[in-house]
Amino acid sequence: MCSVRITSNNRIPQITQSLQELGGLGVEVGIFGSDDSFYAMIAGVHEFGITIRKETGSIVIPERSFLRSTFDENNNKWVNFMKKQIPKLLEGQISAHALCELLGTRMVADIQKKITTLNTPPNAASTISAKGSSNPLIDTGGLRMRVTYRVVSI
Repeated sequence: MCSVRITSNNRIPQITQSLQELGGLGVEVGIFGSDDSFYAMIAGVHEFGITIRKETGSIVIPERSFLRSTFDENNNKWVNFMKKQIPKLLEGQISAHALCELLGTRMVADIQKKITTLNTPPNAASTISAKGSSNPLIDTGGLRMRVTYRVVSI
């Protein structure tokens, strides 16, 4: 005698839930003021530049974008990364939150790389002499260390 067992492999509810979860999440990357307001200020100065006016003259710190420029340079790469991960999400191999964590980690690494390799505009000779390095965005490494991400509900 033969018996037949019918099972349902309908994953549509799980797939729908995973996609809804992913659609409700975002990744914020940067140096957050709540973490360290001094480094958030330093990041803003370098990202946009500033002129500090003093009685004896002014000091110009030029724009050295490391956040916006990294986004512009890597956005397509990040989108492609997400596209390649979607099948894993749909198959239940990874959660939406974990996928956003992976993206955040990649974004942080790319920004840190940009901080390390950015060399224009160069530091003034007096700055190079004072800090002993010509890398415009690295003095102690504190700025680079504080780049982080967070997964947020949107």
